[in-house]
Amino acid sequence: MPAISTDLFKKNFTTTPESLNSAIRAFCRDINPKDDPVYLPVAPDAAAVRSECFNNVAAKVAIEGGTLVYGWLIWEWPRVFVEAEHHAIWEKDGTLVDITPAINGEQRILFLPDPTQTYDFASQKRRINIKRSSGVFSSVDGWIAAADRLQQAIEDNSTGNQVTLERSYLSALGRDIQNSLAAVFVDLARATRPNDPCFCTSGKKFKKCCGPLVQLYP
Repeated sequence: MPAISTDLFKKNFTTTPESLNSAIRAFCRDINPKDDPVYLPVAPDAAAVRSECFNNVAAKVAIEGGTLVYGWLIWEWPRVFVEAEHHAIWEKDGTLVDITPAINGEQRILFLPDPTQTYDFASQKRRINIKRSSGVFSSVDGWIAAADRLQQAIEDNSTGNQVTLERSYLSALGRDIQNSLAAVFVDLARATRPNDPCFCTSGKKFKKCCGPLVQLYP
């Protein structure tokens, strides 16, 4: 049985797509065919809080004017999946800017405007991320399903910023995600040669990056 280091699970693998390829364009059209995705700069506001885009932009509008623009952040993990995360950016005088600090320090984002997808500031309920497998590995479907179950459980059992879930149930959901993600890691490792670029998109060779963290034949 393959052995996977716990360090691998601590990494974040999604980032801004390098280009608008046909798969990403099709994904965006299925979400909102009326608008096109655009690359935007990330210029974090001094008062902005990570992962709180809606409140960040609302506060910015209240102080400096402009408009809150709803839509989706488009993320990609090459060979694995693409993802749309409900998001908001700031628009003023025709200029669009993402004022929320990016999780991995990205300097630009791919944003799909979608004015119909508003945010309920009263309930603070979040929309479930939209995910689509790249179709390379069948294991990705199981991981996506597990991730969706966890996010849905959190939203179903949250009031404002408070989440009430039995610890045992939350642990079970977490194990499902870890086990299904491990299967994805194994498939990626088997399909990546030592001198290939690492599947974590670090730019390093696989053997110098995540390769040692996945032992296919321990």
